[in-house]
Amino acid sequence: MTKKNKLLITTPEFPPKQWGGLSRTVEKVAFHAMKAGMNVHVACFEIEPTSFVLLDENVQIIDYQGIKLYRVKLGSENFLDSERALWDCPHNLTLQMMYQSIEKLDFEEHFDLFHSFFLYPVGYVTGLLAKRRSRPSITTIVGNDVKKYIFSPEKAAVCKSGLDNANLVVALSEDLMEMADALTPIRDKCRIILNSVTPPQQVWNKQRDDEIRIGAAGIFKYAKGLPYLLKAMEKLSKKHKIRLSLKGQLRDSEIDIYHYMLNRSGISDLVEAPAPLHHEKVFDWVMGLDIFCLPSLTEGCPNMLMEAMSCGAPCVATLTGACDKLIDHGMNGLLTAWGDSSALAESLEYFITNQAKAREMGAAARLKMGMFSTGLESRRWRDVYDYFC
Repeated sequence: MTKKNKLLITTPEFPPKQWGGLSRTVEKVAFHAMKAGMNVHVACFEIEPTSFVLLDENVQIIDYQGIKLYRVKLGSENFLDSERALWDCPHNLTLQMMYQSIEKLDFEEHFDLFHSFFLYPVGYVTGLLAKRRSRPSITTIVGNDVKKYIFSPEKAAVCKSGLDNANLVVALSEDLMEMADALTPIRDKCRIILNSVTPPQQVWNKQRDDEIRIGAAGIFKYAKGLPYLLKAMEKLSKKHKIRLSLKGQLRDSEIDIYHYMLNRSGISDLVEAPAPLHHEKVFDWVMGLDIFCLPSLTEGCPNMLMEAMSCGAPCVATLTGACDKLIDHGMNGLLTAWGDSSALAESLEYFITNQAKAREMGAAARLKMGMFSTGLESRRWRDVYDYFC
């Protein structure tokens, strides 16, 4: 590259405020872009509970480790269905303000390339502006965007628009590419780039005691399959002394389901309620587990699974997203059917009753994660950015 091209990354989540797979992926890609010689800007959108947000007051600029970060506040509609007139559309104001906020930033900076994460609504809105300005854009699909929103009749069309307007689509797994391609043809302009992981120096060597400690982590929502893990715990608790450690955040939409499953299964005293965990403490937490479990219904390329495997911990994951590229079943972990608590319980019990195999597969998992280096991921992203710049 002969000059520092200006890149604007648009995202609904970005560190240091957010914790979760999407925000961590965006952070890594932003640093990869910097290494590729890009002048990186990131716009992160936050929805306010009021519609009264002024466009000349809604941006806070932060220097985040050399990245120019814009925290952009957007207004939102607040009306009941019974009060909605013919010309009123849900989220119209929010999306219009998102577009205008990106447009204002572009007037000031004139970006050479746009890169959006998550199709709805960020990919859709960013793609519209890039297309209008006749400038290239990349959209990255990460999981819940193509595994959830394309099933919404009112959102499927905007997801398609986001994919169609992008010059390049990057998917975090082949599974996601196939789903997006079923909505609109994107295979010819799609690249698959898996996440990377840096293994810790410390190696998992948990000594068994009377209680088996199983762990799961993430932003728990429908896609993460937590109810199936709770149901599996009920089955296992009848034969083994176990405890479930949950780290992360429980979405409001899942709180009632979570408590219903605890009450139905009668395992409340065996479950440590979801609690925040700073990312720097993730490896320490994994070291204290006997088994790490990813019970997801849908996934992209799960960072948390990669981190648990890189520790050398025995891991059970459902067969979704890029999990089959991370785990070679029966060699460095166990893959099981998603949405099936009996299959999940069976896999967990295998590790509970086969300690030697659990340790053997955990050690192999750590070796496998050496193939997913930050350097390799960085080179793949550099190829992407070099293509446009």
